Amino acid sequence: MIKKYLITTFRHLRRKRLFTALNIFGLAIGISVCWVIYRIVSYEYSYDKNLVQKEKIYRVVSGFVFDEKESYNGGASKPLYQGIREQMDGLEHVVPVFENTFRSVEVDNPPGSPLRFDDQKGVAAIDSAYFNFLEYRWLSGTKSSFLDNPNSVVLTEDRAKQYFPDQAPNEILDRTITYYSYRDTITRTVAGVVANLPQPTEFNSQEFVPLPYIAYDLNIWTNTNGSDRLYLQLDEASNPAIIAEQVDDIIQRKTREWRDQSENTFNFKRWIELLPLGESHFATHIRESNIRKASKPVLYGLMGIALFLLVLACINYINMSVAGIPQRTKEIGVRKTLGSNKKQLITQFFLETLVTTVLAGILSLVLTKLVFWLLKDIIPEGITPFANILEYIGFLLLLSILVAILAGLYPGWLITRVNAINVFRSTSLQTKGSKGFNLQKALIVFQFVIALVFITSALIIGKQLQYSIKSDMGFNKDAVVLVQVPYRYVFEDKYDGKQFPLLEELKTISGIQNVSLGAAPLSEGYASSAYEYSEEGKPAISRQVFKKWVDTSYVNLYNLKVLAGRNLHESDTPTEYVINETAVKAFGFASPQEALGKFIGQKDEKLPIVGVVNDFHMRDFYESIDPMAFQMEKSNLTNFNIKLTSNTDQWQNTLSEIEQKWYRFYPPESFSYTFYDESIEQMYKQERQLATLVNLATFVSIFISCLGLFGLAVLTAFQRTKEIGIRKVMGASVEGIVRLLSKEYIVLVIIALVFASPIAWFAMDKWLEKFAYRIQIEWWMFLLAGVAAITIALLTVGYQAIKAAIANPVKSLRTE
Repeated sequence: MIKKYLITTFRHLRRKRLFTALNIFGLAIGISVCWVIYRIVSYEYSYDKNLVQKEKIYRVVSGFVFDEKESYNGGASKPLYQGIREQMDGLEHVVPVFENTFRSVEVDNPPGSPLRFDDQKGVAAIDSAYFNFLEYRWLSGTKSSFLDNPNSVVLTEDRAKQYFPDQAPNEILDRTITYYSYRDTITRTVAGVVANLPQPTEFNSQEFVPLPYIAYDLNIWTNTNGSDRLYLQLDEASNPAIIAEQVDDIIQRKTREWRDQSENTFNFKRWIELLPLGESHFATHIRESNIRKASKPVLYGLMGIALFLLVLACINYINMSVAGIPQRTKEIGVRKTLGSNKKQLITQFFLETLVTTVLAGILSLVLTKLVFWLLKDIIPEGITPFANILEYIGFLLLLSILVAILAGLYPGWLITRVNAINVFRSTSLQTKGSKGFNLQKALIVFQFVIALVFITSALIIGKQLQYSIKSDMGFNKDAVVLVQVPYRYVFEDKYDGKQFPLLEELKTISGIQNVSLGAAPLSEGYASSAYEYSEEGKPAISRQVFKKWVDTSYVNLYNLKVLAGRNLHESDTPTEYVINETAVKAFGFASPQEALGKFIGQKDEKLPIVGVVNDFHMRDFYESIDPMAFQMEKSNLTNFNIKLTSNTDQWQNTLSEIEQKWYRFYPPESFSYTFYDESIEQMYKQERQLATLVNLATFVSIFISCLGLFGLAVLTAFQRTKEIGIRKVMGASVEGIVRLLSKEYIVLVIIALVFASPIAWFAMDKWLEKFAYRIQIEWWMFLLAGVAAITIALLTVGYQAIKAAIANPVKSLRTE
């Protein structure tokens, strides 16, 4: 019986090759997108899934309020782990992980020269709790040999292969590694090698050095560094809320002691929270450079996109299948006459759907590779298209059954309504005006609702991204090239101060309009401090102020406007400030002129304000403009800002000249430049990724919707064949018939636009809320999306409408 069903199925699919191809392709797109998103979501939710008692592990994170702005830091004060161990119960493990970055690392390599690795990261200072907390598998060495030697180091398997290629773990024991930091040098011996932790994991350190016990000064309790992480594993009876209160109490007591001792008047709020390890990977409100984050709302959005595209593919299959039913009425009538019951007819149709879905799944193997390539900037590193082929097969089978049920239920039920007697009376399945046909129109409307939401979202996201990059930022970024002295050379004696003679050399190049040393106006890295202004008889005003070290050419190079006073004077150490407009208001000055001559700073280190410049964006458009102060300190001037002339044809030669002069002062490998406008665009990488994803979803949703619309057009043209023939005989023009057949599709798209507009507005308004500086959602965006959808719909059905309009009316009216 199954064999006969399969033979009939393949015969039908072969006979209707066009519809079969469209169905397979539409379903394949939906399946491949679902698989790719499944891979991404399952990867993100698998962080540290193999960790024992994961639900009892928490990260200590620090919350702050500066100038009424709340922020979080993923680190904790270095001494906090000591206070917790000494003063608290209810904890299985208290685990400090203090990350270090080194200027360079040298590995002994007898009999050759030592191997050198610059800017090496992933080196963590730990104590005995770490290896009790995480169950590493030791490939060589022991935990005790590591902890007994303060100058030892343990490497992960990957780092060992990097330092000692082609050597077994036991062969590298007692080999030496020299670490060059920015202030000292230490040589360590390899005490062990541990296997890599199962990926993905938050515990990404690659080298481990012993953490010495230090009696920290009181002021260190008030410092927080995001690279100093602290983990707590609670015992079974402990309450996380109570533990968090106790940890916070330790910090608050130490902060009060520090305030009393230092007589500090800066007003800020600080507290401690316990973050469950399972939520750490998704804590995007905590900005961390050394730990990758994932956004749950983004993942939910991805899952929503997958669901919608799969539903669109199913709707497309339903519409295409219903479009083909009128042409199968004779087949169905014959089968019923020969004794087929409803169950057999539905089984036949379900088998056709299942076979079509399986074939689509096979095609999706190829499309999945394409989707991975298109989303290569979005898909996290470490995710492969098919890590486990059995997982994919299981996913495909489950999805095939689900799609077969969703896509085959309604058409399968519809074919059972065919009346065999009517078939042989030369009538067909009449669905026009029936609930079935109304449902089909509703499905088309639903498809275009989704497509219009994506179209509108793509327009708004693109407009906001353009606004963030192209709008006036308060400075001129055009034709500016950034070159940074690598940090590893800043503290080397032989390179000390070499940026200044290099600066004079660069000024002699004809293709350079201006050159300055200083931190770029808008950049990802920044520093801030609490500055105070006090006036006799009034309470002191404390504000968090962002600091930028610049030279005297900086203001002119970026075309900043001096609103009052003057520019900075050249100085080896800070002697004065130039502040922005926001700082003027923050310290309560009535005007820029009033701020001149006033002293701001910290305690007895206050300096005069000599100038005020216009506000400019120092961070991305998610953040508002904050108080800022320029100051000059030569030791902090390590970034070159080079303004090229307007002659773009000369730029390449100018860059070559810059490179040649650079080599006279610094090693060749240290030279690297970026155009400033490109680096600003890079800051919006996440937004560009979102735009790429939405654009792809828009294309797929439109494509699938058009397939469904094509099926509806075929059905309508078939049902109205005789009507069209009569109209032509009565004198109707081709243009009039095309307009007649097309107008109902325009109505469907307009209905979809009515439903899609509020959905798109709500979703995009929520997304734009995160930006301190944003575009306004305007009516023309929805109109443009509607016009685009109507145009696409008319192009889709136009061919079928024209084909029906130019058909020979004699054939249309011929008695069957």
